Amino acid sequence: MEFEKKVLDNGLCIIYLPIPEAHSASVGIWVAAGSRHETEKEQGISHFIEHMLFKGTTNRTSREISEEMDFLGGGLNAYTSKEYTRYYAQTLSENAVKAMDILCDMILNPLMDEDEMERERQVILDEMAMYEDSGEDVAYEKLCAAIWPDSSLGRPITGVAETVSSFTADDLRDYIRRHYTPERMVAVIAGGYDRQGMDELLENTLGRLERGTGNVEFEIPEFNPSITLTKKKFEQTSLSIAVPGLAKGDPRKYAMMVLNFIVGGGASSRLYQRLREELGLAYSVYSSHSASTGTGLFTVTASFSSDCQDQVLSEINKLLDGVAEGVTAEEFERARAQIKAANIMGLETVAAKAAFAGHNELFEGRQVTSGEILESLNNLTLSDVNKLAAEVFGSGKRALSVAGNTKDLSFYESLMP
Repeated sequence: MEFEKKVLDNGLCIIYLPIPEAHSASVGIWVAAGSRHETEKEQGISHFIEHMLFKGTTNRTSREISEEMDFLGGGLNAYTSKEYTRYYAQTLSENAVKAMDILCDMILNPLMDEDEMERERQVILDEMAMYEDSGEDVAYEKLCAAIWPDSSLGRPITGVAETVSSFTADDLRDYIRRHYTPERMVAVIAGGYDRQGMDELLENTLGRLERGTGNVEFEIPEFNPSITLTKKKFEQTSLSIAVPGLAKGDPRKYAMMVLNFIVGGGASSRLYQRLREELGLAYSVYSSHSASTGTGLFTVTASFSSDCQDQVLSEINKLLDGVAEGVTAEEFERARAQIKAANIMGLETVAAKAAFAGHNELFEGRQVTSGEILESLNNLTLSDVNKLAAEVFGSGKRALSVAGNTKDLSFYESLMP
């Protein structure tokens, strides 16, 4: 994938991914501002800002933003994560510059209307209440809070009701002033587009922002083995078990992809085959790995009838202990084939190329090619995966969070290693 990286005088990084045969374009702006950048009193402010930037600028009302994107034949979206916020649009190639102009206007000239703020505040509080109705979401959020109790990494991206209810327009503007600075932004343009027009637009908008104080150095929290119980009336009980994972940028990330697939990444995984197919204990069971700057988590999540908690927990711990002793050559080859296909096929759309490029620039400081991914996966060995499995699941560090019809703490202590 051919690309060009351009850095403006104020530090704004622009990634161009020209695809001449494409009739569409994906444009986006990544900002290194997420929930991990927030103080305790700012919990949820990054997410609140993401919502408010769609609610009008000094040049366009929120309705005009929506109608203009419709006229461009495109779609506009955004999301907030723990370490960044991404604003992006998909449109026809001929309208790429106009779509990027809307994004730049949203970031540079947000209106922050008080009435709109109150409406959006209620939308966010409703969104938070919706998460509280999901056993798996509750279990995972409580898990992170217990593993990293004194770190912003352990807090929910949406924040808490107390902070979200307190934000003023000035609070949001101040956060934007401190964090939405050009050296902490990456603009990505992929597909077909007017290169000269895009250059001129970005130089005259984001290119005129004043440089800030640079990227934030995160404190790296220690993994805290813990048991957290949340009694709630759910139809099923949910649990999350976590062990320390890999940090962003760790060269063993491809071994982790394969390991995750083997443990709980699909219908052929050990977790799915054992707990659902063989024993019928859990309707939902899977594993995931999340990498952050300096740290990471490998998590197993399951939802099941509350009367079989001991069986589910025992089986999961037994399964993880078994993986620590190694996986088979057949499992390794099957998982590697799936990961190769998923990574390469997943990068075939213009939108996927743009998303991948932005993430790489923000966290790797460089572009990773499809060829590099394939080469890394082809060079991976069974021994690489088994060494990682022994380290991850043999560390003795595990944390548990259960949400639903929970039992006494001693019940879970007796089932955890």
